[in-house]
This record gives sequence, structure tokens and C-alpha cells, in this order.
Amino acid sequence: MVFSMAGVFACAAPANAATAATGQNLIVNGGAEAGAGSHDGGTVTVPGWTVTGGLTSVNYGASGGFPAPADAGPQNRGKNFFAGGVNMPASRAVQVIDLSAYSGAIAGGQSQFDLSGWLGGYATQSDNATLTAVFRDKGGKTLFSQSLAPVSVGERGGLTGLVYRDSHGLIPASAALVDIVLDMSRVEGSYNDGYADNLSFSVTAVPEPSSWAMLGAGLAMLGFAARKRRQSV
Repeated sequence: MVFSMAGVFACAAPANAATAATGQNLIVNGGAEAGAGSHDGGTVTVPGWTVTGGLTSVNYGASGGFPAPADAGPQNRGKNFFAGGVNMPASRAVQVIDLSAYSGAIAGGQSQFDLSGWLGGYATQSDNATLTAVFRDKGGKTLFSQSLAPVSVGERGGLTGLVYRDSHGLIPASAALVDIVLDMSRVEGSYNDGYADNLSFSVTAVPEPSSWAMLGAGLAMLGFAARKRRQSV
């Protein structure tokens, strides 16, 4: 299955960020906790997301070998996680975030983003999940995108579970919207065992040059003190 990015974004309404605070997670239902999760991996409604394919929300410990509460994953995992779904080679969930609340700082090159989440899969199978932030201007033109890479079987140690991913960078000066795209890919088996949980996207201020200077001075002083201690010994 091949997804059209433009088509998916066209039907996903932007979330209003007019009152958002700096550092706040702007993803709606990033932990799959809104709505009832499936107890067997079946398809259920996933609030806050525009879903293409069978992407669904599943209970931890659901029957069929899904991640259990004690398996590798976030400590504050809640009851549910995202999964790719039944008989789906590819599934996707999208939400569009309005960045207008940060327009002044973004235009001045003073805002950065942090994109994070827990991604994983099932046992020794290579099914996986990818989380992407796509920044667009007011006209809908794509400016820049950043993805959290899928978690390999080796990174999971051949076990069912999720691994933490994080990425950050400067927000393009003309960015007005960001599309959060969760993709699940099936490589083996009949079920799409791409898994994800605790997805987050936040906007923070770029550190002032003076802050970096103070940090550098502090590190230099620590290095000097260490050298003095070694000399005294």
C-alpha cells in the first residue's frame, strides 16, 4: 500500500495551538489512551488522529503476544499503545498541528522542536514504526522533515518491546504547520506489529548565546579544577 502524503494532510484538520505553552506536548492522544484499546489487536477508533489502513490502539498484555506491562517500554506507559493492525502491510495515522501561537519566535529563528516517542515491534520479526514531523508554510509547501528511525530487531534484543527515540532541531522560519505522521510497516507475518507509544512534539526556545557562553565557561572551570587536583596529587 502506498500513501499519498498530500491526500492524508488534506483531510486532517490542524489542532489549535493558540494557547499552547512552550515545552508542552502538542500531540493529541500521543499515548493511545483516549478511547478504549483493543484486547486482541483488532481495529478500534483512535481519537485525535486521521487513520489510513488498520492502525489501532491495543491494551498492554492483549492476547496474541502483544507487549505486556513488564516488557521493555516507557515506565509511564498507561493502558494502551499503537499497533499497525490486522492484515495491513502499511498503516498510517496523521495529525496536523497549528504553530501560529509561536509564529513570532519561529520567524525570528528563536524556536526549536523536540520530537520523541517509544517505537518497537514483535519478537524476532522486523515489523516497525516510524514517527515523522513534516514542517509546512502557510501555503502548504513542505519546508523540512525529521523522522525517528525504526527500531531494529537487534536493538530490541530479539524481544517484544519498545525503545526510546528522540530528535530535535531548529524550526524553519516560515513554518506555520507541522504534520505528525506515524507509519507502521509489516515485514513478516499477517499482523502489522509496528508498535509505538508516548509520542511527543514540543516547541522550546533556542538557548541564548550568553547561555552557551556561560555553559562553556563553567565547563572550562571544571576542567581547570580537575587539572589542579591532578597536579596536587
